[in-house]
Parts: sequence; structure tokens; C-alpha cells
Amino acid sequence: MMFVKRDTTGSICAASLEKTPDINEPISGSSPELAKFIGVEQQHPLPELDPLRESDLAMSRVLEDLIDLLIDKKLIQFTELPAMAQQKLLARQSLRTQCRLDLLGDNDADDEQIPMI
Repeated sequence: MMFVKRDTTGSICAASLEKTPDINEPISGSSPELAKFIGVEQQHPLPELDPLRESDLAMSRVLEDLIDLLIDKKLIQFTELPAMAQQKLLARQSLRTQCRLDLLGDNDADDEQIPMI
């Protein structure tokens, strides 16, 4: 449970873990309105967005593999990518290696092809 103060339009303008004389309206800690005020994404996304989020995750793996392929074929150089992109790709590569994740499910799949839809 948290407490909020609202402005004249009814929007949250202050929040507190403790009730104070001017911040005294109780609100659930999981309130979407409170999450928006604090600036954090809700822990439980709307169910209708789950397929889109899953697709985004799968697509990010495809893009990582595509970037790796372009680098392997020397069509682009890793150092040509922006520094932040390099850092993110290296971090993801390290995580995928640790978790043994790859697009096709095994590391010996160089000769397999992904069907085009």
C-alpha cells in the first residue's frame, strides 16, 4: 500500500510509502496509474500484448544472427557499428553462449536453412 496526492485535475502529483498530512490517499502498489507516475513498466503486461512481445524477442534473435552473418561474410565490420550497439551485441553474445541459445537450437546447424514464408 502506498499513498498519493493528486493535483486539481485528479492526476497523481506525489507519492509516498508513508501517509503524511498532504499525501494521504491510499493506492495499491500495483496500480497502473501509480506505475505510470513513477515511470516504471508494469510487472504484468496486458495479455493482448504478449504475442507481440514474444515476437519481438524472437525477432531480436533473428537480427543478432543476421548481424553475425553479415560480419562473418565481411559485408560489415563490427567496429562500424555504434559503440552502444557493439556493447549490447557483445553482452547478448555472452549471455547466449552461457545459456547455449541460438536461433536453430544447436550449434552444428550451419548447413540447415530457415524456411522462407
